[in-house]
Amino acid sequence: MVNPYFILGIHQNATKKEIQKAVMKLQLENRKTKIYSGNFIINCQRILLDPSKRLAADYLFPTKLKSYRTKKIHRVILEGKKCDVKNNSFSMLQSMIAKYEKR
Repeated sequence: MVNPYFILGIHQNATKKEIQKAVMKLQLENRKTKIYSGNFIINCQRILLDPSKRLAADYLFPTKLKSYRTKKIHRVILEGKKCDVKNNSFSMLQSMIAKYEKR
């Protein structure tokens, strides 16, 4: 299966009218370039107009991928004091262990 969104140059949230406009535009451009066959363009249109095939295309070709990046923690508040995580992470751990052992 090819990516019909990429072929037609549209987004995943395109409406039926936008799909039809993109197909007409591609057919006009294709008369000069002859990159795609007419059946190929029509099949891309059928994929996007059929709800079940469009759902499969959305799943196979996601356009918006979210990147889950970790956020840097600059300061941690521990017992009312601010400590730099980069510089004092080991000393904070030692102090927490010492307090736990005193109990």
